[in-house]
Amino acid sequence: MIFTIRDYDLRNAFETERNLLLWSGFYPRRDNKLNFAYVVSAILNLFVAYGQLFSMVVQMAIDRHDLSKLTETLLFFMTHFTFLCKLSNFLYYKRKLFEIEDLLAESIFYGFPYERLELVKNKVDSCKLIAKIFRILCVLVVLFYTLVPYLDDKEDMTLPLPGWLPYDTKKYYYPTVVFQVMSVSVSAYNNSSIDVLTCMLISVASAHFDILKENLKGIDYKTGKTNSAEAIRINFKHCVSHHKKIVQFVSQIEDVFSKGIFLQFFASIVVICFTGFQMIVVPVPSVQFLFLIIYFSCMMCQVAMYCWYGHDVITTSDTIGQYFYMSNWYEADLEIRKDVFIFLERTKKPVILTAGKFVTLSLATLTTRLIYQSQQLKRELIQSLGVKQFLKGKTMK
Repeated sequence: MIFTIRDYDLRNAFETERNLLLWSGFYPRRDNKLNFAYVVSAILNLFVAYGQLFSMVVQMAIDRHDLSKLTETLLFFMTHFTFLCKLSNFLYYKRKLFEIEDLLAESIFYGFPYERLELVKNKVDSCKLIAKIFRILCVLVVLFYTLVPYLDDKEDMTLPLPGWLPYDTKKYYYPTVVFQVMSVSVSAYNNSSIDVLTCMLISVASAHFDILKENLKGIDYKTGKTNSAEAIRINFKHCVSHHKKIVQFVSQIEDVFSKGIFLQFFASIVVICFTGFQMIVVPVPSVQFLFLIIYFSCMMCQVAMYCWYGHDVITTSDTIGQYFYMSNWYEADLEIRKDVFIFLERTKKPVILTAGKFVTLSLATLTTRLIYQSQQLKRELIQSLGVKQFLKGKTMK
């Protein structure tokens, strides 16, 4: 049985993320229905996000001489600023999402045996599971941002988020808390949707590389009464066209999301280092320490997703030649062998996704980042212990 777009539309793989970003007013639309609500939603989301950013910038200027408070504000500021940069990049290239959707609707991505559909579904389902875990971490971060001021031993009337506001926050405490909780919820909601959308598209690409490999392995190159040389040539050229379209699809993903991913990588290094510093300063048996662990896990999961799925594209595209040699290629005629030689030369170079055309999305990159961050945390720990011992010795004198 041959599956078609009616059986499984590849564009439905990221339907949840598309709908979530549509409700925010950020995902592009093909029609003008409810256009007013769409525009108002986008304006409100941007107003809340940039308002929170301005509030933190002013607060950092006020606390510039207090390292502890400044670090606490910077922790959230870097995450929020990175999200706004990713969102701005997404909005700038959002019309290209139509090109991605149109490409996924082309017939070249369909017309395979029905068992090939399982390869796509398994990849997409796996990505959805990781997305659920990531979103649970995001929800926990938002909850702890809200609850830490009330559960930890701090002064009364403390706001969930650091930031300057042009009025007496104690007088309007609860409305301010509601606004800040809404602000961080909207940021987490949109930020996670962009991340999951990117990973979902990448997983579709890697699934089609798997389909391509199975198709190459399954071609019978021996000519006979039921298998003419022309039929073999058509099957092989279909595989070549399929490969070109997958590479084009990956290139479009990189064009839209590459710069945002690069900013995420840069910011995550800073944020994780700040988180490590905060974990050193904050008492271990405290709610705030638990929050920092969850926040650290969320940031690591966010970056690890990009590296994992980027690495999956590299490995699936790098083994195309191996699957070809599993077929009876040696029985092909000379004309087809020439085409095969050119195709295999092209597939020797794996398809690579990069962040800003600078950082390769792979597990090797993730490992390098983990090593760098662990070294930074060691330095901060040594410096912190050195300062504490110095102050302790000074007190004893």
